[in-house]
Amino acid sequence: MILPPNVKMTPMLSQYVEWKKKYPDCLLFFRMGDFYEMFFEDAQKASEILDIALTSRDPSKSIPMAGVPFHAVDNYLGKLVKAGYKVAICEQVSVPDGKSLVDRRVIRIVTPGTYVPEEAGEEGRLASINLLNDDTIALAMLSVNTGCLEAGVLKKEEALSLITGFNPGEVLIPDTIKREDLPVELQNFFILQRTKEQFTPDGAARWLCKIFNVPALSVFGLEEGAFDTGCAGAVLHYLEETQFGAIQHVTRIYPLREKHFLHLDVASQQNLELVSGDGPTLYSVLNKCKNPMGRRLLREWILRPLLDQDAINKRQNGVEFLVQDPVVRQKLQNLLGECRDIERASSRLSLGTGNPRDLAAIRDTLLLIPLVYGYCKSSPLEKFISSDNSLETLSTLLASALCDEVPRHLHNGDVIRTGFNSELDSWRELREHGDQWLDQYLEKEKAKTDIPKLKVGSNKIFGYYLEISKGNLDKVPENYIRKQTLVSAERFITPELKEFEEKMAASEQEIASLESKIYADLVQHTLEHVQKIQDGAAMLSCIDVLASLAQVAWERNYIRPQINNGLNLKIEGGRHPVIEATFLDLPFVPNDIVLDGDEERIALITGPNMAGKSTYLRMAALLVIMAQMGAFIPAAEASMGLMDRVFTRIGARDELSRGNSTFMVEMIETANILHNVTDRSIVVLDEIGRGTSTYDGMSIAWAVLEYLDHGCGSKPKVLFATHYHELVALEDHLNGLKNLSMAVHEGERGISFLYKVVDGPADRSYGIEVARLAGIPPAVLKRAFHLLETFERADEVKPSGGVMETSQQIQLFPVSSQAIIEELAAIDPNKMTPFRALEMMYKITDQCREELQSHGNT
Repeated sequence: MILPPNVKMTPMLSQYVEWKKKYPDCLLFFRMGDFYEMFFEDAQKASEILDIALTSRDPSKSIPMAGVPFHAVDNYLGKLVKAGYKVAICEQVSVPDGKSLVDRRVIRIVTPGTYVPEEAGEEGRLASINLLNDDTIALAMLSVNTGCLEAGVLKKEEALSLITGFNPGEVLIPDTIKREDLPVELQNFFILQRTKEQFTPDGAARWLCKIFNVPALSVFGLEEGAFDTGCAGAVLHYLEETQFGAIQHVTRIYPLREKHFLHLDVASQQNLELVSGDGPTLYSVLNKCKNPMGRRLLREWILRPLLDQDAINKRQNGVEFLVQDPVVRQKLQNLLGECRDIERASSRLSLGTGNPRDLAAIRDTLLLIPLVYGYCKSSPLEKFISSDNSLETLSTLLASALCDEVPRHLHNGDVIRTGFNSELDSWRELREHGDQWLDQYLEKEKAKTDIPKLKVGSNKIFGYYLEISKGNLDKVPENYIRKQTLVSAERFITPELKEFEEKMAASEQEIASLESKIYADLVQHTLEHVQKIQDGAAMLSCIDVLASLAQVAWERNYIRPQINNGLNLKIEGGRHPVIEATFLDLPFVPNDIVLDGDEERIALITGPNMAGKSTYLRMAALLVIMAQMGAFIPAAEASMGLMDRVFTRIGARDELSRGNSTFMVEMIETANILHNVTDRSIVVLDEIGRGTSTYDGMSIAWAVLEYLDHGCGSKPKVLFATHYHELVALEDHLNGLKNLSMAVHEGERGISFLYKVVDGPADRSYGIEVARLAGIPPAVLKRAFHLLETFERADEVKPSGGVMETSQQIQLFPVSSQAIIEELAAIDPNKMTPFRALEMMYKITDQCREELQSHGNT
């Protein structure tokens, strides 16, 4: 940092500058009493981002200063890390004595990926990646919130979908990789380069084995020497570095393997609005969870549907039990609503940022686990739970040690329950009954001295004293020591009063010291059980999600889909879960989806816009995702083979920041689908080719259908909505394609949409009718109908042996006629003389006659 000239360096300011030089890339929060202060450039940046006052420490205003109260620091840290800043927390580590400079030390670094606030949110997510080749990525993902560390080597698309769904605050990469070399999906994240040595598999493996106290990482299911080991080591080393070794809550590594989860690429996550979007999402519809742990897990289940039929059935059994037993479901949800976020609480305690309320949250929740276990026992839910006596022992300890209601900050006192520690009790007894002791002592001294008006008092200078009027000075005992003379009285102290004063002065400090020590011991004892606490949290979150899915299923009449190993997809009376839940006052028209693995696996859907094509497509994808995450689905009946991938190309959007137009985005997403489909993929394509000219777009759509039918080497199930009605003739030429359409009712007042999918193609698109419904002026509609008739007479497109045949494109106006019209349009009659107007009339008349003669007219 560069100091302004003529700055007077006080000892405190020198201390600040010393720590700032050690952490130049961080904003330095410098603890001064009840505030964290910032100076110089840090103060200027923070005042702008946090919207706080910028003041000065000196009259010359050469030392800009800004500060935030320490008890509300979480709010300010959250704003700074969201803006991409790192913050070094420089704490006071010695007790101020008013004489010497307070010792200070940076105790942690808060970064966009490591910040874990007291209130639940999406903060505290780190990822690290290593690009192995064009098609493979090694990655590790660490949820600092929960201590969950995952690592694997995956295909590029699968790795990117996991990372974008994880939404890390920071992504670590080796310094051998340039930011611009990263896939575009990652370039909007905060990227941090680390030394390539931290990503070395062998070195990382040795360090991780030491951290986790295991002989080899194979105990976690990781392969020796694999690059994901290097990523896991890099991400955990970064957490240890920024939190100064506080990583006790990370207890193991979970392997990420291909084909563990149904693959949802980045585009599908966005197109289907699974967990985020401008409006309601699948997550918002399914979320009836009662605590933050369940809400986090529900989000994960949605983004990672299962590929294991037994695991899906296990979840479905749990949901079914809770649907059928509403009494148990309600009681469980009531208990789960009382549970606190113990994953987050234990992580904060491990990171050194926790407070007494985090410890109380663990106590309160551990006391509830046996009750939850009781309702799950002897039911399908029992497979999701485990009982552990060590947690019962811990909950008993915390219940006996902590007050029922604890303050947020330890220094506020009354954290440790009376009766837990006898020494603490004695000091509290002294503090709380000091007035009573003084009253008793005063009465005793009155009787002993025979001074009825003897008074007791205290002030900051002399402490406690006895005050005697001058008329009674002859009765003062020898052991009284004179301290102050007043006009009408004198003040004395006694050895007993002095001892009481010293005890009272020491009581607050002793109480604070003892509470601090007992609290630290309780935290340490709790962290010794952190893995068991995390296991308990996992059980509670799982039961919470199952109860949430059951509640939604019960409220909305969902059914249990049958999952099998076949290739068919059959849904009767399916309903779109988000639209149905959003428009509660309108009935939803159910539709069937029937696709097999061979002769009817491609459905070509035609019909007018706004008639429900996109809803139908999205419904199919969402119901597959819901079924494979273990949820019940909105349908009358459903059976389906396991899908391994859901691909969607829906909607129109630009990515101008990446130089991609709407059509380019459409083609990139379509290319990804065509390169990666399998026999167990479901592909949802909406209006392919609309971003370019009619014939270009139709040609692309045609070719895509042919490729999915017989050119890709696989037999995916496809739902293909289009406005190119010419494509319906492909049913006669492609073995796996069938035509579906959106039903429309035509009446005297125009058309109405029935939102029903029926067999067979639509006879026309009704685009102009839709324009009428939208309020387009009648003159425009009339002209459009005229042009449509012209096009339909003069231009046809039809398949012939798999080849597209077209007539020559018509011209709306002959070239010369167009020139006459343009010339007339350019005339301004107000600026023409009568002679010039007559001259122009003759000229145009001659041109029109020539035009008529050229077309054989007279």
